[in-house]
Amino acid sequence: MAVACLISGASSVQAANLVTNGDFEAGNVGFTSGYTYRPGDGFPAGVYSVVANPKAWNSNFVKAGDHTTGSGQMFVANGSPTLGRVVWQSSTIAILSGSTYFFEAFVMNLFPSSPPNLTFTVSLDGGAEQVLGTLGVPITTGIWNGLSTSFGSGGATSATLFLRNAQTAFTGNDFAIDDIYLGTSSVVDPPAGGVPEPATWAMMLLGFGLIGTTLRRRSPARLSTTA
Repeated sequence: MAVACLISGASSVQAANLVTNGDFEAGNVGFTSGYTYRPGDGFPAGVYSVVANPKAWNSNFVKAGDHTTGSGQMFVANGSPTLGRVVWQSSTIAILSGSTYFFEAFVMNLFPSSPPNLTFTVSLDGGAEQVLGTLGVPITTGIWNGLSTSFGSGGATSATLFLRNAQTAFTGNDFAIDDIYLGTSSVVDPPAGGVPEPATWAMMLLGFGLIGTTLRRRSPARLSTTA
């Protein structure tokens, strides 16, 4: 079973993170990407960097601090219009069999149109990727949104994590990612499958054909999905 939800809000109490450099404080290490690393500036589409201020990398982006401390580094991308290109991929991570894991990240829209729709997938023991959820973030810029998915490890003892972008717009489609997480306790409040504050919801069939949930605080209802 996989559950996915999007929360706009702060993280919960920190739990042990199995993702190497998930907060990007070590820079452009510990992960791979199908995007092109371009530290100098944020052009053209399909490039990324690890920076402290998105606007300094691309003048069209909003100025904002990272999610971890407000003064650290984050992954920023000028989103590719090519569907399915890997935005971020972890190294192989050792996990325990027979356990439930949360695969989560915090995402920010950097331009006031065409926000990203990130697809979370996992490969267990080098097998085929499993789609855990496709989650869009609100169009509002400069706000960190917690995205939460979960999966059961079954008999597997290793996992590789992937983030792809189901947004194919050429204009906009610019985003930041920070505090990518894998662990047995959620860092998003509430986690996938949890009961949040009353919130608005929208159901989207995107990219990889999985229904995801969009959730904002300060609004009236919610929908979670299972697969």
